[in-house]
Amino acid sequence: MDESREHFKVYCSAKGLKNSKQRDKVADVFLKTEEHISALDLYDLMRKDNIGIGYSTVYRTLNLLVDAGLAREIDIGDELHFEHKLGHKHHDHFLCVKCGKAIEFSSPKIEKIQNRFAGKYNFLPQKHSLIIYGLCKECNKI
Repeated sequence: MDESREHFKVYCSAKGLKNSKQRDKVADVFLKTEEHISALDLYDLMRKDNIGIGYSTVYRTLNLLVDAGLAREIDIGDELHFEHKLGHKHHDHFLCVKCGKAIEFSSPKIEKIQNRFAGKYNFLPQKHSLIIYGLCKECNKI
């Protein structure tokens, strides 16, 4: 996490942003979580810990973390969620449409197929996200 913190401080400085204790606190709390989290969930988590920061500061900081390459956005329906990016291997997601649970998985076979089709169509991928929507084990019980 120290590497990520330092990366974020260097990024903000390069963007001409002044040092902000509130921004640093949002980044620290986000970097301590290992789950997919929305801006509202992160804001609520900080409020429960009596950290007085506004929602707009949380949202703006999450977007800075994305721009800095430390976080990635995941559009999982009704709101964006964020997850760690730096130091985490690429993966895809199963998303439960009933409870919202996100399950990470990776498949070298899927990656090879995507690369093969990109080559077939002379397409140069920049990034991608695969989300398969359905029901998780708990919600699929009859």
